[in-house]
Amino acid sequence: MKNIPNYITLIRLILSVLLFFITNNWSLFLVIYFICGISDVLDGFLARKFTWQTKKGARLDSLADFIFFFAAFFKMLLSYRLKIPAPIILGAILIALIRFFNLYITRKKFGMPGILHTIGNKLSGVIFFFACPAAVILGYIPLWIIFIPLISSLEETIILLKADTYNPDIRSFYDLLK
Repeated sequence: MKNIPNYITLIRLILSVLLFFITNNWSLFLVIYFICGISDVLDGFLARKFTWQTKKGARLDSLADFIFFFAAFFKMLLSYRLKIPAPIILGAILIALIRFFNLYITRKKFGMPGILHTIGNKLSGVIFFFACPAAVILGYIPLWIIFIPLISSLEETIILLKADTYNPDIRSFYDLLK
């Protein structure tokens, strides 16, 4: 039973990779996309509700999130010919570079890859999750969409540089001050 959240996460990981291979079928893409989103909420909920959290599960969840968001973003960008303004593309590249740097810090400093589950990162995930399909439907992405992910990725960098131990469930930078 304790591995149920990990199995759900593995399903999200597999489905995220499948997103790359869906061509010319927006409906199928959206179904898999929303299943991935629901599974992300469900695995974390079950792990916390029944105290089934594991370090392996947290790392697997971070990996699945990373692959899902990049697969979805690049597939929508390349396959659905979304017109994205240059500042958003540059912002997305900057955020990706910061996220890769954060993975490097986590690996070097704490001996494991991982992404923090801060409030900012969760909010960024929700914004991204709804903004991507909305952008494809509407045909554009508003510029403000990159601000919270940029701030949350920078906050994660500060937390990782300041923290003495790795805590993937830290809520914000202010938790370090307590």
